[in-house]
Amino acid sequence: MITALLSLTFRATAVAQTSSQSPCPQFASPQPTNFRPRLVQELAEHTSFVYSLTFSCDGRTLISTSSTIDKSVKLWDWRSGKQQLSFTASNPNDWFTSAFLSPDGQTLVTADSKGEIQLREPQTGAVRSLFPARTRGVGIVVLTRDGQTLVDATGRGGDFSITLWNFTTQQQQQRLSGSWADVWTITPDGYILAAASNSGTARVWNLRNGQLVSTLPISATAGAMAIALTPNAESLIVTYTDGSIKQWNARTGRFNRLLFRGIQPKAIAMSPDGRTLAIGYYNHVRLWDLNTNRLFHNLPANASGPQLLRFSPDGRFFLNTDEEGNVIRVWQLTP
Repeated sequence: MITALLSLTFRATAVAQTSSQSPCPQFASPQPTNFRPRLVQELAEHTSFVYSLTFSCDGRTLISTSSTIDKSVKLWDWRSGKQQLSFTASNPNDWFTSAFLSPDGQTLVTADSKGEIQLREPQTGAVRSLFPARTRGVGIVVLTRDGQTLVDATGRGGDFSITLWNFTTQQQQQRLSGSWADVWTITPDGYILAAASNSGTARVWNLRNGQLVSTLPISATAGAMAIALTPNAESLIVTYTDGSIKQWNARTGRFNRLLFRGIQPKAIAMSPDGRTLAIGYYNHVRLWDLNTNRLFHNLPANASGPQLLRFSPDGRFFLNTDEEGNVIRVWQLTP
């Protein structure tokens, strides 16, 4: 009975929000796989590697951050390639670990390297106020799709923990016990979070009720390098240091299948319909069909440094960082 209730609760939290609950449109229709990707845009205004990429909930605006040299936040009309806004940290020693727009588009949220979370005017980038939460390093800082909860899942190694805040009242709602973690991912609705470590273990949390849903076993031979959840939170994909990519049942923690084993990838990303896995290597990106477990496209890439992979919210475009990690390439996936 308890297992059945947990499964039912987990499934309920993974479904998409309705339009009455959220201003974000939902893009649930499966995308065709019989397409030929076409490079349609290159966004090349960053002067150092891009650290984070997020879309506004309506998919119209792309927000990017960069570290080391230019230390900027940029907002893009990514379809036209036009830059809408750019600003840098006020302190030259700081940079931005993440930036995103609230679902209603009225607030630009930024988190910086010293731990501050700023609420800004989206048209100018001016700081409106500071959020009382402070991050503990790298990880995930994001708003849930309904705009109600700020998720702060940050830290490194044993310092990783998850704190939930009411975004309107700015009051802390819950602090979940930390665990060892080196890589993170979260579903589009912001309520199912997974974290994995270089020991090979991984954990999945339901942030609506604060419950630990499942734990993947520790690997005796390989550490986790990158992870991705399917949007319905049914499956967790994990890449390992031995070059293997495995699919696990995210609700039970049970092994599902080995997708394949090869060269160790740099990054992975899941499409909004859960059918396509993007796998990034130093000189190409594979688009992998999870239904047939087959490769259906290779995209050229030159990822000498950190690499980011993202699908647009409607699944019709794919983005990857290229060259020295400072160029954002936009590929059209539909015919």
